[in-house]
Amino acid sequence: MSDPDRVSLAFIWDTASPRFNRRSFVKTMAFASAAGFVAACGGSSNKSSGSSSGTTSTATEAKVLNFYNWTDYIAPDTIPNFQKETGIKVTYDNYSSNDELFAKLTAGATGYDLIVPTDATLVKMKHGNLLQTIDHSLIPNITNLDDRFRNTAFDPGNQYSIPWQWGTTGIGYDKTKVQGTVDDWNAFKLPSVNQKSSYLDEARDAFAMALFALHLDPNTTNDSDLDQAKSYLIDLKKTIKKITSDYQDPLKSGALILCQAYSGDVFTIQTDNKNIEYVIPKSGAFSWVDNMAIPKGAPHPKNAMMFMNYMLEPKVGAALTNSVNYGSPNKAAFPYIDKSITSNPLIYPPAAVLAKLPFQKDIGEAEQKYDDRWTDVKAA
Repeated sequence: MSDPDRVSLAFIWDTASPRFNRRSFVKTMAFASAAGFVAACGGSSNKSSGSSSGTTSTATEAKVLNFYNWTDYIAPDTIPNFQKETGIKVTYDNYSSNDELFAKLTAGATGYDLIVPTDATLVKMKHGNLLQTIDHSLIPNITNLDDRFRNTAFDPGNQYSIPWQWGTTGIGYDKTKVQGTVDDWNAFKLPSVNQKSSYLDEARDAFAMALFALHLDPNTTNDSDLDQAKSYLIDLKKTIKKITSDYQDPLKSGALILCQAYSGDVFTIQTDNKNIEYVIPKSGAFSWVDNMAIPKGAPHPKNAMMFMNYMLEPKVGAALTNSVNYGSPNKAAFPYIDKSITSNPLIYPPAAVLAKLPFQKDIGEAEQKYDDRWTDVKAA
């Protein structure tokens, strides 16, 4: 903590802590192209043996897994050990944003067996009929998930997904340029950030900021609550520089000095600008989860579920978290995770903070209420 006197719900990212690269824009780990994935879908009738992770046989699936994941978001030994244990050859490729992933799937890419969308994108994919349900009988290690991740608002009952890692949406700011305390969403009203701040160009995220600030349900579908949030955002728009989700470079360069941001983005920015800090607002914020999911039409879905089960082994899950320094949804992995990670309140917030960090809920057709009001905000 850079300021121990802050209230307990406002956590400041320590620039001496491990760096994070989840939202990296350079694909340094691409082992194969998407076209290669499609080519690999052709397969044989080979049977794969069950692994020590307890997964049942993959029957007639070829021993192939086409895995599409975020860049720099896996432990070095994860894939080699899985291949050695199961005999399944993994073709591994990377993307740099949820938009890139979503565009690939909506364009008809059919070669992927396993993807890792963030919760809000997972919901979009569910509604777009882009995902298939998973068979829990092939994932016995699902019992290792922490209860918080067993029945989430974005995927009740883990019908379509198994959590990978998780983080938060809060405030990124330059501690040398913002004058005043930054511990809640009202920091956007500090005189020093006038015309030098931004909030996200995402309807649900922006409205969540307003709803938290107004002490209302961030997943509300109540018209009156949403109208209050719309007014809040329109008023705030007068004092910010822009509405944008492309805040990374401006925050790093100083063009923006405070912005609504995703934790991983801010942690990555800190690599180049040590003056940038991250806050979980004390009135609350959304937490997000990246999830393993299987696209509709995946050529090797049982192999994908075998990998899901493998990742839920305690030491395998711990190795992932020890490598990428994010929160693990795997409670069985906790004893094997480095204490420097489990004791960091920005990665593992205490219960009082977690209570104010809900997941974005799938509200179905009520999403249109947000979209309509968001149009009004953007046009104001």
